[in-house]
Amino acid sequence: MPEPQAAPTIAVRLTLFADLRRFESKGSNGPRTFAMSPGATVADLVAEAGVSPTEDVTVGLNGERATLDTALSEGDDVVLFSQMEGG
Repeated sequence: MPEPQAAPTIAVRLTLFADLRRFESKGSNGPRTFAMSPGATVADLVAEAGVSPTEDVTVGLNGERATLDTALSEGDDVVLFSQMEGG
């Protein structure tokens, strides 16, 4: 009998900056790699990482600005920054 095949996943790297680092695992330092389902978005990754959905974030994807609705691909490098406020 053949072994059941695992669902396909894509590997995506996430780096949190500034006060968003409070959502990192204890002792974590630097980017974390997540296995996501094909078709996942940045919002799905943010939820998987445990970042509160109420956080107002700026998203970078492979060095370019992106949104929470942006679809992810294998090997993507995502960075999240807190929104800045100024006067």
